[in-house]
Amino acid sequence: MLAGAALVLLQWREPISQALIPDSELNREIEAAQLALARGELSNADGSGARERFQSVIARDPDHPAARSGLVAVREAALVQARAAVEAGDLASARERVALARSMAAPLSDLQPIEAELALRQGAEADIASRLQQARTAQAAGRIEQVPGGALALYLEVLRIQPDNAIALEGRRSILAGLLAQAEAALDAGDSAAAIALVARVVDADPSHLGLPAVQARLGEVRAGVEQARERTLQAALADLRDGRPEAAATAFQALLAASPDDAEARRGLEDAATALALRASREAADFDFEASEASLARARALAPDLPAVQAAERRLERAHATRAALPETPSDPAAFDDAIAQARAAMRAGDLIDPPGASAWDHLRRAAAIAPDHPQLREAQAEYDRRARACFEDELAGNRLGAAQACLDAMAVRERGGASLAEQRRRLADRWLAFAEERLGASEFALARRALEAARSVDPANPRLEAFAERLRSAGG
Repeated sequence: MLAGAALVLLQWREPISQALIPDSELNREIEAAQLALARGELSNADGSGARERFQSVIARDPDHPAARSGLVAVREAALVQARAAVEAGDLASARERVALARSMAAPLSDLQPIEAELALRQGAEADIASRLQQARTAQAAGRIEQVPGGALALYLEVLRIQPDNAIALEGRRSILAGLLAQAEAALDAGDSAAAIALVARVVDADPSHLGLPAVQARLGEVRAGVEQARERTLQAALADLRDGRPEAAATAFQALLAASPDDAEARRGLEDAATALALRASREAADFDFEASEASLARARALAPDLPAVQAAERRLERAHATRAALPETPSDPAAFDDAIAQARAAMRAGDLIDPPGASAWDHLRRAAAIAPDHPQLREAQAEYDRRARACFEDELAGNRLGAAQACLDAMAVRERGGASLAEQRRRLADRWLAFAEERLGASEFALARRALEAARSVDPANPRLEAFAERLRSAGG
């Protein structure tokens, strides 16, 4: 009989529960739970959270499908919120959501990665507190920019981990404000280099610092003034160079380089001044004014020892010494004169106009001139020398043999004393060197292009095409 009664109760369980708790009331509770879930209110102590509402339905109807699936959704939402809280650095919320998910039997495979990341973040949080304390201590002691233990470096380390850390943000702000104040003081003292360095450190640490625009604006004005002064100095130096004052030009170029070692225009100007001094040394050597030549060459060598023009002047000075040493002690010796003329003509026929030193046509003509400077045969031999040198230059230039053309131009220069009468030939040869440099640049042969440019510069330092090509070569990586 008891068994029969139990069976009857079991059969009538659902109808009785439905009778005692109307469907409309359960549906309202399910709807409220789903709304709480949608708002992210997963659990509240007052019973208004999604978990508590779904659980209240389960308590009245253990098999209610919507309530059971709702609890699963709450558990999944707790995991999602835990991950988001860890990512956002809200570790307290992350811990609460992990505890909620665990209490709802979330799988360990879902919980463990979140708990591991949470543990790491909690360790980092403790480390951040330690670093902030170190930063405050360092700042109070005046250790501002030392690395790694300076206050600024420590604040920046914290901000890399927690970009919104208010203490680190304020510490960085106050330190950078101090650096900007130092930059202002440096500008007041006329030390623009120090101000530039200080502003650069601020930009590196916080490019959006509120104090930067005002200081940068003032620094821009100072830089504009510095650039104007630089341009005036540069133009004055170039004018000195054009007017034949290479020493004054070199001094100005060196001052520009001392202020800015990367000033390409000043560097090229210094090389041009060295070239001018080397050419002057060559002219002085041709006049046997060895003391002046050696002084000019020493100045050129001090400016640019590896410049081709300097090396050429060294060879000309050596050759002039050899020629002077070969001159006879008795200038009126007719036999010595005839021998010098004969050897000069033989050297001209062999093409040895200025090389080898001591045995060239030029050297023999110098010996003859020292014996009988007004002799008709000397004038005839000199005229022949001039014709051969000019013909040599034209032939070699026409054949695009630029190195040989340079030697022929040198042969002309010793007779012309390097004067303005050769300006046209210098320009033509320099233009050919630049054309060759263009070809090498087009083929990406930067080393050859650079050497050709240097050759053009040594021949014709005032050539207007030099700077444009040099800039193109630099831009191409040469």
